Amino acid sequence: MRPPFSRLLRACLPLLLCVAAAPTAPPAAAQPTVTGRVVDGDTGEPLPAATIQVEGTYAGTITNREGRFALDVPRWPATLVVRYIGYATHRVGLSGPPVGTLTVRLDPVPLELDGIVVTGENPAAAIMRRVIERKQQWRATLDQYRAEAYNRFTIRNDTGIVSIIESLTKVYWDREKGLKEVVQARRTTANLEIDAFLPAAEFVLNLYDDDVEVAGHRLIGVTHPKALEAYTFTLEGTRALDGQIVYDIGVRPRNRFVSGFVGRVAVLGEVYALLEAELQPGPAFYFPRPIERLTATYRQQFSSFGGEAWLPVDFRAETVLEIRLGRLLEIPAIYVDQVSRLTNYDLDVRLPDSLFAPSPAPPSDSAAARTTAQATTRADSLLDRSGVAIPLSEPERVAYAQIDSTMTLEQAFRPSGALARVAEISNGEDAERSRRPGPDVTPRLWYNRVEGGHLGLRLGRRLGPVALAVEAGYQTGPGTLTYGGRMELPLRRRMRTAITYHYGIDPNTPATVTGILANSLRVLAGGDDYLDYGRVERVRGWVRHRVQGTGVPLTVELGGRAERHVPAAKTTDYDLRGRDAPFRPNPAVDPGRLRSATFALALGDDVDPVGLAGGNRFVLNAEWADREVFGGDFTFTRLHATLDVRLKTFLRRRLIPPTLDVRLYAGTSAGPVPFQRLMALDGSLGGGALNLTSFGRLRTRAGRPYLGDRFAGVFWEHSFRAVPFELLNLYGLARRGYNLLLHGGHGRTWLDGRRRGDARYDGLVPPRWHHELGVSLSGLFGLLRLDATWRLDARDFSLGAGLARVF
Repeated sequence: MRPPFSRLLRACLPLLLCVAAAPTAPPAAAQPTVTGRVVDGDTGEPLPAATIQVEGTYAGTITNREGRFALDVPRWPATLVVRYIGYATHRVGLSGPPVGTLTVRLDPVPLELDGIVVTGENPAAAIMRRVIERKQQWRATLDQYRAEAYNRFTIRNDTGIVSIIESLTKVYWDREKGLKEVVQARRTTANLEIDAFLPAAEFVLNLYDDDVEVAGHRLIGVTHPKALEAYTFTLEGTRALDGQIVYDIGVRPRNRFVSGFVGRVAVLGEVYALLEAELQPGPAFYFPRPIERLTATYRQQFSSFGGEAWLPVDFRAETVLEIRLGRLLEIPAIYVDQVSRLTNYDLDVRLPDSLFAPSPAPPSDSAAARTTAQATTRADSLLDRSGVAIPLSEPERVAYAQIDSTMTLEQAFRPSGALARVAEISNGEDAERSRRPGPDVTPRLWYNRVEGGHLGLRLGRRLGPVALAVEAGYQTGPGTLTYGGRMELPLRRRMRTAITYHYGIDPNTPATVTGILANSLRVLAGGDDYLDYGRVERVRGWVRHRVQGTGVPLTVELGGRAERHVPAAKTTDYDLRGRDAPFRPNPAVDPGRLRSATFALALGDDVDPVGLAGGNRFVLNAEWADREVFGGDFTFTRLHATLDVRLKTFLRRRLIPPTLDVRLYAGTSAGPVPFQRLMALDGSLGGGALNLTSFGRLRTRAGRPYLGDRFAGVFWEHSFRAVPFELLNLYGLARRGYNLLLHGGHGRTWLDGRRRGDARYDGLVPPRWHHELGVSLSGLFGLLRLDATWRLDARDFSLGAGLARVF
């Protein structure tokens, strides 16, 4: 079992790598390779990222940081065209494969300009306007292409190279169908376990695009049709290439809220096309905790290869990722250097629709697996041949030779801090448990005024497809036992069934284990017990099916219950503070046998129950009890629904833009619903100076929920994220994850008037709608929030704390 922070590291690497799988293809036939070095003609210094093209073709490559290159030449004789902005282009005629290594010396070229005509418009803006217009013209004619892509990631820490990942693919692109890659080869250092093939072009950003996706942010490109509204362009200088003027234009967003780039682009003056770009994401590019910093610098060159369309030649990126959560967690900085090359474009190709069909599932039988492994070995050897990859630098060659399987990512990026130490201890226990035969053991511990202390254990074990669990506990208050069991198994694909048995004391209203534990801490500290309880013996069964083909996740469940309910009395007034006031009595449930059929439907996202993230989801629950049909002592129907909606309100290009979250509750019933089946509109857990609050609860209703046989509630919360702090130039607070939120809650319950005389309902049914409005500061200590809420229909105020709205 991997350590938790090993899994965290590998979860963070997709921000940098995005591992994916694709089928293999046989390696191409070997072609003669030209190797060489490109240097400054005056100083002899290497020229990194100089472009080398086989004249009259789409074949080419770039030099590495040491100025070295290797290029397959498809036919002879051939002419190599070597370019570097600010230097005279050099042509090397070759009648056949050269002997040894070429050295190409490029001479710096001074630029002689005619007088510059000054107009009323910013000259850089005028140039970029022409670039955008020209791009729209040639992009309209580009429907499909195929190419070859090579990509290399070099992962480093503060002391040196940790791992290297290389991949070589065939690339197929269609304007409507998108990108498809067929992987030809991969190669990694011995310490990196990657079972899947890696794409190459998938990792290459095209800085010429209208929109550029970077780690969840959608940045507006510098040639977007509305780029002149989003960016400030400045003319910073000029250079020469092949006797043509090249404009160096500075780029920056017009304001700090624009999701865009900062940097420089080079524009070839006569055709108004981007030759190269050197860009970084701008000030709006930041992330929630625990990501402390994620910075990136991108460099890319473009060529028309003698045609109309300007296509990427390469892509180079330098990325730094830092993960920190105060003193709780810190992972050493992760550095990733990327170099990519695209070559051998074919723009006249017609790609079949079958190429973009979903790939079949990989074979699972051992013979097929062996065949795949053998094909992988042959394909990987392709990268060992000269001319296929961009040459390795000297440190990279040393890394391939010296790094072995024992030098793992976990060792190179070992975390520190309290959470890391806890995780190491937990992982040791998990590893010991995985080696030890027997069931998983989970403690079941809590405290309330009816059970006293609940001291129990849950044992779970999986036997093939069947999941089994049993649990038992002792209740110190009444001095009785609680016990139960569960069996769950699959019926067919995406369909499961389960049957459970339970005997013990349960809350009358639904409560999660987290809520029960939080209530236990509150009761032990001398606060009010939020829940009410009854003794129940229950048998429950259900069949659950995950429906496919709906476009959104859909789960349907049918079930049944057979229960026997008995009242349970308060058994203790003990708390750790030794307060004088006793706990309130526990209201009696309606005794009897309850037999019912249930139905549940869930559509949409899995909404985070603790409130760290929002989503879109609809849940419907129904219960029907009828003594004539099922037997038992109760006849009623109960129906309630929950709708969660999340809307991005502004700055939508950001990874986590400002959002409005809305939750709607509604429920109704027919027939006399027993006390233990009433519907609840929850309040905050507390009643003291500081309440425990969360989204979907009335924050100024502290200590107990509202109950009724009908209910309705509307809860909303707008997170402005860090925008208010950005407006105040408090960027330190913004980058540390502090958010401001405005929230409100509105709800009430109703109860059949014939029950009004029952003392059990005193204070639980409001006479009117409950309205409240509040403000919150989120991100305290990384994961906490502070809520200040005012009740509007009555004089009341609540100060509460809860988990931060991180996403």
